[in-house]
Amino acid sequence: MKRLRMIRIIVSLLFFAASIAYVIFGVPNILAVTKELQITTSLLSINIGVILFWCATTFLFGRIYCSSVCPLGTLQDFSIRLSRKYLSKRQFRYRHPRNYRYDVVVIYIVGSLLGIGIVSLFLEPWQIFRNIIDIWYPSDSEAAALHLGIGIILGLICGIVSLLLILSLSFLRGRIWCTDVCPIGIMLGTISSCSRLHIEIDPDKCINCMACEEGCKSGCIKVVSRYVDNTRCIRCFNCIASCPNDAIRYQPNRNKASTPLMRRVKNPT
Repeated sequence: MKRLRMIRIIVSLLFFAASIAYVIFGVPNILAVTKELQITTSLLSINIGVILFWCATTFLFGRIYCSSVCPLGTLQDFSIRLSRKYLSKRQFRYRHPRNYRYDVVVIYIVGSLLGIGIVSLFLEPWQIFRNIIDIWYPSDSEAAALHLGIGIILGLICGIVSLLLILSLSFLRGRIWCTDVCPIGIMLGTISSCSRLHIEIDPDKCINCMACEEGCKSGCIKVVSRYVDNTRCIRCFNCIASCPNDAIRYQPNRNKASTPLMRRVKNPT
C-alpha cells in the first residue's frame, strides 16, 4: 500500500509534463488527452462522458483527479517540496474546513453562466495553469484571453497574479487552494465524502507519532480524534507512506475500536 504514493507521483509528473507540452506546442494528437481529461474543459464543451467519468471515479476512489491529473495541483506540490526543503522545521497541522468554500462555488457557477471570463481565469485550475504557462508565450495567451472575452494585458496580469498567489499559498499553507478555494476541488470533495475507498486511521494501531498529520498538505488529518476529512483529502497518500505502524490505510470499510477500553458501555455496573 505504501507504493500508492510513488504511483501517484509518477502519474502526476507525466500529466504535468504532457500538459506543459500541449499548452506550449499545441500537439493535437496523444497529448491532447491532458486537456480532454480536465473537468473545466469538459464543462465548457459539454462533454458529459468525461464529467460522468470523474464523478464515478471520485465516488469510487476519492479526489485522485486533484492529486494526479490536475497540473495546477502538481505545480503546488513543487512549491510545497521547496518549502519543506528550506523550512525544515515546518510541519502541517489539521485545519478546520472554511465556511466560505461553498460561496466560492456559487461565485464560480454564477460567473460561468454570465460569461464573466475573469472568474474562469482566477478559479478554474486548467485555465489558471494555462494562463501561467502563457506568461512566456504571449501569442497563445492572446488567443486564450480573446476566447474568454478579456484583453491580452489583463490576461497576462491574471497569470502573474495567479502564479504568485498560488505558489506563496502552497509554500506557506500546503494545498489550501485545492481544499478551500478551487470550485472544482470543492465540488469533487462533496462526492469524495461518500467515496467507496477512503483514508482511515486504525485506532488500535495508531501510536500518536503525528507523522501523518504533520505530512498532510491538505490539513485534513486530526490524529487526536483519529479523524480524516475525506472531503478535503486529495489522495496524495503521503500519510500512508509516512506511517511507521501501518495504522492509516486506504480501504473500503470503516474502522471500529476493538480494544475493550475504547468501547462505550451502555449499562455499567
